[in-house]
Amino acid sequence: MDVAFMEKLVRKQKESMDYFKITGIILGVVAIIFIGLSVQFLTAFLPILIVGSIWGAWWVITGMNREYEYSVTDNFIDIDCIVARRRRSRAFSGDVKECEICARVNSDSYREYSKRTIKVLNFAPTQDPKKNYFIVTKNNAKKAKTKGEVVLVIFEPDDRMIPSLRKYGPSKIKVD
Repeated sequence: MDVAFMEKLVRKQKESMDYFKITGIILGVVAIIFIGLSVQFLTAFLPILIVGSIWGAWWVITGMNREYEYSVTDNFIDIDCIVARRRRSRAFSGDVKECEICARVNSDSYREYSKRTIKVLNFAPTQDPKKNYFIVTKNNAKKAKTKGEVVLVIFEPDDRMIPSLRKYGPSKIKVD
């Protein structure tokens, strides 16, 4: 039996709040350096203070870079979160056979499910409702914070992923 395997890597675009955080971090580094120059007993540690604050700011700012890898293997969909190309973790793992529904974000079904008190996991790189889909199912990822809970997952699948998933849950996958 052939195994269907597809994957897609998407980079999350920065939002305006991310740019405010970056600006705050840079202003914090400038303030630390200014305080280090102003306070006399800190001038001896000024090189360590400058290098440490710049390195810390770089570490935090690059940590805001996120990529999501969608993997579809037969009826399973897995989503990994890759942070700054340094760390990878499985954020979501679900079975299409167990899902309640999978449809586009701009559908009436999404509006109905978004009114529920259900945890929403957004793994879409943009907020484009024409490209994004959602799936409501139990999260089976071993180390996820929502393990065992029913979650609403927003993602941007490849053109060939939805037809592949539809084979295993034809009544649950809604295609326009």
